[in-house]
Amino acid sequence: MKGIPRYCRNRSIAENLHAFQDMCEGTPQGLKTVLRIKMNFSCSNKACRDPVLMRTCLDPHHRTNTTYKVYPTYDFACPIVDVLEGVTHALRTSE
Repeated sequence: MKGIPRYCRNRSIAENLHAFQDMCEGTPQGLKTVLRIKMNFSCSNKACRDPVLMRTCLDPHHRTNTTYKVYPTYDFACPIVDVLEGVTHALRTSE
């Protein structure tokens, strides 16, 4: 089954940096934008094609309040936390 690449997959570096700046500032366009990692699009598992890494959230955080507006998704944050905490085998539910 073939997938269709997103229209923003081949944007320039300057366009991507501008979009990321919009995310960090919390602009209306930034709220519609997500950060994806560009991976192999020919992968048969469509879930592995350009997964979302970060998103914008304007809700105040319980520790940092409104200092940050861009946060990692669960799928991106968990492996990083596992490495930092020395976790070698993680048992998680299928969220």
